[in-house]
Amino acid sequence: MILILLQISMIFLVPFFIIRYSNFIITRWIGTIGSAYFFGLLVALFIFLLNTFGVSFSLNTDVGEIGSHAAIAFAIPLLLFSANLLEARKLSKTALLSFLSLIISAITVTTLAFYLYGRAMTNGAEISSMAIALYTGGTPNLNALGNIYRLQVETIGVANLSDMIIGAFFYLFLLLLCKPLLSKILKTKNQSYAKANIDIENVDSINLKEFAINYRLLMTMVLAFIITLIGAIIGILIWIALGSQDGTMIDILVPSLLITVTILGIAGSFNKTIRQTKGMNLVGQYFILVFSFALASSLDFSKMQGMFGQILILYGLITIGMFVLHTFLSYLFNIDADCTMVTLTAGLYGPAFVPAITKQIKNDALTAPGLIVGSIGYAIGTFLGLLLGLVFLL
Repeated sequence: MILILLQISMIFLVPFFIIRYSNFIITRWIGTIGSAYFFGLLVALFIFLLNTFGVSFSLNTDVGEIGSHAAIAFAIPLLLFSANLLEARKLSKTALLSFLSLIISAITVTTLAFYLYGRAMTNGAEISSMAIALYTGGTPNLNALGNIYRLQVETIGVANLSDMIIGAFFYLFLLLLCKPLLSKILKTKNQSYAKANIDIENVDSINLKEFAINYRLLMTMVLAFIITLIGAIIGILIWIALGSQDGTMIDILVPSLLITVTILGIAGSFNKTIRQTKGMNLVGQYFILVFSFALASSLDFSKMQGMFGQILILYGLITIGMFVLHTFLSYLFNIDADCTMVTLTAGLYGPAFVPAITKQIKNDALTAPGLIVGSIGYAIGTFLGLLLGLVFLL
């Protein structure tokens, strides 16, 4: 019992300290979600080494699994509530074409990568479709889809770890070499990216100084809980309708839960009162970190052998392929280098990294359009991945 209480305390305290010290060098480099996985992996590695040297020790896998399911289901609607999707109407033709190019690139390259390489992998269809969710949306979409497919914790963890490694190297490329390279291929003259002023916040922003618990935030959290509860009830009703077979409830409940909270989270974002609630982004980010740490700390390194290299290669091929095809389509669509870079960043990394890239290329006019593209990606990434996954599984 003491060990379980310690495990639960770590699951909730480590994410708090990551947010509290978000300026820590590790967090600045790999982001808050990357930090949650990093510290979770350290815990899992420590336990693995103890067992390797003959000390029998393990965490309660049920605590990690249940905690991760509950955390991500609660976090998704809170993150989606603030996605001001109506602002997409203000994007210019250039920005919309660049976003379309990103989607086409992700679908095309992932499909080719699956049939040429991923098809031979265990769970290759699911892992490939998770790449669509990841590279059009973000880490929450990848994890949501992995849970919908009921993949093992180790598989989802390795997918995240592979993305972290590839993402770190490719981010260096974006910062240092991408603009000079694209400038030789694409037009460099900045274009119009919006038809009017855009009102949108970074859904990944973390600012503890402006965070305050108030009645409106509490009501929004209650709404997110109710949405989560509705998703769970729908899943249980479907399970009952299918015969209430023993051992199958979780397999039906989890997909139903995550699909429901995504749909209702998007629906809630169209309500101005809900959308403008201050602090819900931070709460949503906190529970994403709870999910990430709980998942990573529950990994069994002995079950990851052989899996890591395959997923790393697959995701590496997709990342590089997306960059090449996205650049080629930008050339055909006459899109400039800056817009190409920012929409690619929004797709591969999510909204969090957009301001850093627009600052690096000295083009603040692309910050708001990049945030919109990233928010739309969060909204549609899971569904795109799920749709493509159904095709791959045929």
